[in-house]
Amino acid sequence: MAGALSLVIIIILGRYVYLSAFRVLLKWYRCREPGQGELSTIDPIIDDLSSNFSVKRPKIYIFESSVPVIFTVGSHKGPCMVLSSRSLSILDKNELKCIIAREMVRIKEGSISQNTFVALVAGIIASFSTTALWMAMLSGFGNEEDPAPKFIRFVVMGIVMFPCSIIVYTGASDLTLKADTEVARVLGKKDVLVSALKRMHTDILLNSMEYFNPGHVHLFTMNPVKVNSFFDLHLSLFEMRPDMAQRLNAISQVMVNGSEF
Repeated sequence: MAGALSLVIIIILGRYVYLSAFRVLLKWYRCREPGQGELSTIDPIIDDLSSNFSVKRPKIYIFESSVPVIFTVGSHKGPCMVLSSRSLSILDKNELKCIIAREMVRIKEGSISQNTFVALVAGIIASFSTTALWMAMLSGFGNEEDPAPKFIRFVVMGIVMFPCSIIVYTGASDLTLKADTEVARVLGKKDVLVSALKRMHTDILLNSMEYFNPGHVHLFTMNPVKVNSFFDLHLSLFEMRPDMAQRLNAISQVMVNGSEF
């Protein structure tokens, strides 16, 4: 009897966590709802694309970041699309439309809830390495650039990043190429999509200095997690998407209105 009750409690708690995962991730990135008129140029785009792709209109959030990141989380109640302040500043209206359209493809595919839950679980596991770094610093090892805390973090990363990457690989649905090619086919603007992807890719390579949790990489249009030194070597486990050359090649092969655009 006690075993059955425990199982029921675990199932209920698990379902609650699954359905609440998107709220945790929105708080994780300190997302906020846009003010009145703040996204007046984007709202019509959202409405138009939601209709074109036959999906429920996502609720829009913004978070402050110097990295051009766009991702979608949610549950059965509906999707929430998150745009970084940097993405809004570097992409023009047509480029932004193409990137938002990619999120519509992901919403239509129906794996947003699954990917959100995977991001929560993998993100919590990956956070242990950062926790280890701060514990080392608070224990008197100095600042984060000192060898001791960096080595402790490196060791912990070696322990947690492999299972974390396995969770992302096996649990998340990767729609990178499908989203790229479907947007090129439906919108017929391959050149604009390519321009947007290249702009985001270049900006991340040259300017990105922020830390992003590797357990969340499957959510993003572009992977903002970079290997900057030997101590970041484990992050290479999360370079799981097709590279830029593969993506551009796939887009170039898309046939628009029966002929290559």
